[in-house]
Amino acid sequence: MTTPSESKVQQAAKTEAPKAGGGPTGGKGTDVANVRTEGIEFPFPGYLNNIVRQIAIKFKPRNPAARLKAEVRFLIHRDGSVSDLTFIRRSGNFSFDLEAQGAVEAAASAMAFGPLPDGFPDDVLPVVFSFDPEFLK
Repeated sequence: MTTPSESKVQQAAKTEAPKAGGGPTGGKGTDVANVRTEGIEFPFPGYLNNIVRQIAIKFKPRNPAARLKAEVRFLIHRDGSVSDLTFIRRSGNFSFDLEAQGAVEAAASAMAFGPLPDGFPDDVLPVVFSFDPEFLK
């Protein structure tokens, strides 16, 4: 025999967690596994989630089913501006790489990342972002 509280626990376990959304259309994953801050302690997961979300919204590869991956590095400055966008690893597909670069540039132009959090002591945040359609759905 189950008690009422046990029944609620079992019911909650069966309920799926909501899917992370990437804006009004939803369906864009925002897995923080896509973004790294190498060598920097950055205890602001909400800011990192926003980086992923903003890039995911703007990333529109021509063939999302292709198993292509690319990795870029860029700097986010205190005011939220972005500089020094470079590829660490290209996908081998010019179109995919261009879409990846364009997604970061579009987010940067819109100042979509926002200023760095007040609690972050440095003036620049180095970011490594992995474009993997497996996570950016």
